[in-house]
Amino acid sequence: MSPNNSVDAEHQVELITLNNGRKVSIRPICGSDGQLEKELIEQLSPETRRDRFIGGNCKASQKLLELLTDNDHHIHEAFIALYNDDKAQRAIAIAHYALDDDGRACECAIVVSDDWQGVGLGRLMLQRLISCAQDQGLERIYSIESAQNKRVDSFAKAMGFTCKADVKDYTLLTYTLELEKNLKASDFTHKEESPRINLE
Repeated sequence: MSPNNSVDAEHQVELITLNNGRKVSIRPICGSDGQLEKELIEQLSPETRRDRFIGGNCKASQKLLELLTDNDHHIHEAFIALYNDDKAQRAIAIAHYALDDDGRACECAIVVSDDWQGVGLGRLMLQRLISCAQDQGLERIYSIESAQNKRVDSFAKAMGFTCKADVKDYTLLTYTLELEKNLKASDFTHKEESPRINLE
């Protein structure tokens, strides 16, 4: 995958060519993106929905969409990947993190549309979250996953995350990246990725 070196500084839109040759745009999420996020969530396969929302019963409610699009770039950072076809613009991936109360770490979540997995998009979205967390001076970024989510394991570890079981709940695993030990998010572009990328 290769950047097209076309960045709109005002709107922070980055045009990217993925491994499959398709061009997508990645930008910070804004309040008007609720419908795009709703459509992405509702078209996820049961497996991907289960992995993203740990159980798969999450509804794309107005309250959830307002929470996901409330992007203040400090407590909450979020990105959306968009693809334009002949019919309309479509959200194909979303990535978020939320700052912990102590201001030292953040919890992240990424989901990639089923038909866009395996082309490097999940890695690109995660890199943006890592870069933002580093810019804020955070110590670590982490993701809490179901122990049944097998797809995330190889991807997270390839990105430098370590895995630890939750001592209070054996059904959950926490994947953590210590940011002080990984100062350059660009280093991850050279790592191998899982055939299906999806850190949820």
